[in-house]
Amino acid sequence: MKIRKYPLLGSAIMSSFLLLAACGDKEEVTDAPDKDTTQSEFGFQSFDLDIDTADQKDAIEASFDIDVSDTEAEYVNQLESKNLSGNEAYAELEPIFKELSLTKDMSKEEVIEKVSKAFGVDEYTEFELEIEFADGDTQEFNDKK
Repeated sequence: MKIRKYPLLGSAIMSSFLLLAACGDKEEVTDAPDKDTTQSEFGFQSFDLDIDTADQKDAIEASFDIDVSDTEAEYVNQLESKNLSGNEAYAELEPIFKELSLTKDMSKEEVIEKVSKAFGVDEYTEFELEIEFADGDTQEFNDKK
């Protein structure tokens, strides 16, 4: 008795492709300004944040990425029961990003303080942030308490 592996493999690949294609669309931002405008306003082109608090793991998750073909945003705030993606996430994140005014020459402590305050977190147990600045320089800011 022969087991035919290829039809199963083909189905698995096709299912994965469809799942990934469906996931990408919901985070896409259609109302964002162009890449140059966004980079000059925020100072970065990619922002990936994860903050845990004593009461809530993944209390804050925010991601924003400007790519050549599209812009994606996602914002989850367990403290305020928000779970947004795409244009809705961008609308929430845009004023926060403008207020931050992050630069790549800021100290780790200064970045962590500004970001945690901007997202309404007074005390955290774990802080992880990765930023790709407008010039392509990527920096990570991590802290555990």
